Amino acid sequence: MLRFYLFLLVFTFANVFANDTKTLNKYGFAGVNKTQSAQSLGHSKLSFSILGNITNDNTLFRDRGHTRQFTENAFNIHYNSEEGEAVPDLMAPSNAYVGDFIAGTAYISLGIGIWNYFDLGVTLPFYYEQFEPEVDFRGISGTTVGGIGNLKTNLKLRFPLPEDQPIDIALFGGADIGTANTKKDGMWVREAEYINFNTNNAESFGNPNFTFRGGLGITADFSKLGDDVPWLIHLNGGYRYVLPNDDDKIISDVSPYSKIIHASVATEFFFFEFLSFFAEYYVEFMEERTNLSLLDPNAEASENKQALDLGELTGALVFHTPIGLDFHLGATYSFVNERYISNLRAYHVSEPHFYREFAYDGRVVPEYSVYAGVTWSGFLLPQDADGDGILDKDDACPYEFGHPRNAGCPFPEPDIDGDGVCDSWVAEKGFLDLFEDQCVGIDQCPTQVGDVKNNGCPLDNPDTDGDGVCDPWVKQKKMSKHFKDICKGVDSCPNEPGPDTNNGCPMDNPDSDGDGLCDPWVTQKNKLQDFAGICRGYDNCPGEAGPKENGGCPWPDPDTDGDGLCDPWVTEKKMGYYFENAKDPSIKKCKALDRCPYDFGPADNDGCPFDNPDTDGDGLCDPWVSEKNQSDRFADICTGIDKCPNEAGPTISQGCPTDDPDPDKDGVCSPWVLEKGMQDAFKEVCQGVDKCPTEVGPIENQGCSLDDPDLDNDGVCAPWVTEKGLHKLFEGVCVGLDKCPLEAGEKENDGCPLDNPDTDGDGVCDPWVTQKNMLDKFKDVCTGLDRCPLDSGAVSNNGCPVPQIEENVKLEGVTFKSGSSVLEPNAKRVLKGIAEQLLAPENKSVKIEIHGHTDNVGRPAANKKLSQQRAQSVINYLASQGVPKSRMEAYGHGDEEPVADNKTAEGRELNRRIEMHRLD
Repeated sequence: MLRFYLFLLVFTFANVFANDTKTLNKYGFAGVNKTQSAQSLGHSKLSFSILGNITNDNTLFRDRGHTRQFTENAFNIHYNSEEGEAVPDLMAPSNAYVGDFIAGTAYISLGIGIWNYFDLGVTLPFYYEQFEPEVDFRGISGTTVGGIGNLKTNLKLRFPLPEDQPIDIALFGGADIGTANTKKDGMWVREAEYINFNTNNAESFGNPNFTFRGGLGITADFSKLGDDVPWLIHLNGGYRYVLPNDDDKIISDVSPYSKIIHASVATEFFFFEFLSFFAEYYVEFMEERTNLSLLDPNAEASENKQALDLGELTGALVFHTPIGLDFHLGATYSFVNERYISNLRAYHVSEPHFYREFAYDGRVVPEYSVYAGVTWSGFLLPQDADGDGILDKDDACPYEFGHPRNAGCPFPEPDIDGDGVCDSWVAEKGFLDLFEDQCVGIDQCPTQVGDVKNNGCPLDNPDTDGDGVCDPWVKQKKMSKHFKDICKGVDSCPNEPGPDTNNGCPMDNPDSDGDGLCDPWVTQKNKLQDFAGICRGYDNCPGEAGPKENGGCPWPDPDTDGDGLCDPWVTEKKMGYYFENAKDPSIKKCKALDRCPYDFGPADNDGCPFDNPDTDGDGLCDPWVSEKNQSDRFADICTGIDKCPNEAGPTISQGCPTDDPDPDKDGVCSPWVLEKGMQDAFKEVCQGVDKCPTEVGPIENQGCSLDDPDLDNDGVCAPWVTEKGLHKLFEGVCVGLDKCPLEAGEKENDGCPLDNPDTDGDGVCDPWVTQKNMLDKFKDVCTGLDRCPLDSGAVSNNGCPVPQIEENVKLEGVTFKSGSSVLEPNAKRVLKGIAEQLLAPENKSVKIEIHGHTDNVGRPAANKKLSQQRAQSVINYLASQGVPKSRMEAYGHGDEEPVADNKTAEGRELNRRIEMHRLD
């Protein structure tokens, strides 16, 4: 059976559609924490949530005097009696339970959306708390308790407002069923309605009564305003009422349970599609009760008549995943935490068959708690939000009713101008069949009401002159039948009424424009002979008078700009001779070719106007005047050639402006002087070229300001002085090249500071002093050459530390000629070093003993004598090197003190030795 349920759960999760991001609250509905959103879950949407709080705030309660423990039988008598006659088995003193405390609440909810207007759900709270007293009195220890609370049934009814408006309104409510085990009790009273104010029994997890809930919610969704602002605000107000049962004591018609009004305001903001934040302020208001106490235990009874109002602020981050699984993490803080319900009684199961009664003052909400949980939601059925028959996953416009052939999006208007001809997009998308009842064809004038036969464009007047003969365009567009009731034929004179027998032209005037050429109808009707005295030939422009040379059409103006030069068309039509020698005074004469037919200009400039000969007005002619040999023409305006035609300037500078040749007054000319070749003009003012024309600087530095030649003031010139060859300029300030320009130093050290001449302070100069020939400079500090500059040593040892004489040491290398006490040459070199150590000031008080040893070859007496002689030979040599004999003694031990086995050659070699012993 377990496998079946697991399979059913996995199958359900695998077949839902988690495509709508909504935060869920503790009731499994859309909302946050305790606040309901006025938006619904959505049709067929299934939701599951586990949300709750955990706290270790042990100020939730304070001691009221006793803790009693009962046997199971005694407890049943005591719990069910009005007076509590049973005698407790044990009684603990006050404050026996004020200690460590941790508690948690988890709301496990399941919800489902029906259509888009109803949500149904159930919530089952789970509670847990662990309590350890500070004092363990006669075996009364801590308590761990947990269990289910009252089952909550939930309902939400959303008003059917338009989906696109930002405001939603909903009614919400439900009922709590007394499923909690009231004998399995804790210390933290989770809801105010769990307190019986007549008996002061405090049920932590739920009372046995029915509780009815109801309220109104309003939500403002700013993302629906069009700016896509992912922000929501929720407002809630509601009421809770506990229905007393037959066992409840009702005093003076007053219910033992408080009637509770609650309200909340909450806001949600989606930073990203996967991350949102919400903040909620939740309050409860209750009627005043006399057994509420302040923190002050000495308060008067009249002061204790208080209302147990609650206020909580909750803030949390919500992480949204694509599969509909959301994670909540935040915290809750209570602003109203100083009011306690006095003398509450709670019952705990301390161990099998034993019960414990606590009397205490308690609060309903902790001062602080951690809020956390996980929610999941998804649609059981594929969604079609706009009801157009296309599932949202396939609908390109899921919230707009559309057509399947347009990917679920609505069509635009197919015939904007309403003339019955379809706009072009209808044909482009192949939708002509869809709109055949509204329009046909393709409208070439979609914004103008037109005729179907004219592709949706408006038609011109078919008979402009009203003579019953159709204008030519009617036949050209094959619309003769369309206008058969208005006109017929083709009007050769569409602007002049005439009979159809004359093709719409008037019969009375064969030369309507009076240019001597017969109108076309004369030729068409073979009437040339009839009108030979009035006109001749064929007039190509019967409505306009024109010369016969141009077929009766008027000539264009041969000289548009009137400068006497012919426009280009005259040359193109080879009519130059005609217009140059025209005898008719009505014909304008011209000659040659006008290259600027619309601008009046002289002939020597091909009919083009000259530009301004002196653009900048400085009296010097622009270069083109000379190039076109027009200097004489403009002699009264300008002379010479202006090298700066767009800038006014004096003649001395050939028309170029002359700025201040030396603006920084450093005697070096600004660059423009050289650019304009005006060095001679300003030779009395400046010389050279100033590379820094706005900074005063010497000519040696091309007019640029110089940096400080000796930044560190050590008398050695900065490198740039050498680089620029300016030593002579600064010979009174510095010399040489400073290799450390930012550090004051010595001239002898190229301007760099000198190191410590005696780093180790032993009076012997560091090597660099000798290398730089500066021994005289530091003669008062040190002398010689320190071969150990980092280790303090003796002057006599070239600054190196003198080795210490060891207490007992074998003198390696001190050997003698075989069978004698004569030192080998190498031995003398070793002993010379020993002498230097003994003569060092550090060792001047050291006394030593020289001990001679042999192997066992030969007679013992001879060996001892030889070892004594060898020891004395060492002392004699050390004395020859200056070591006083008073500091030395010799001893011979022969073979008496071997350090190795004399049976081997190696052992005997080790036994032949000289040792030096330090006496102090």
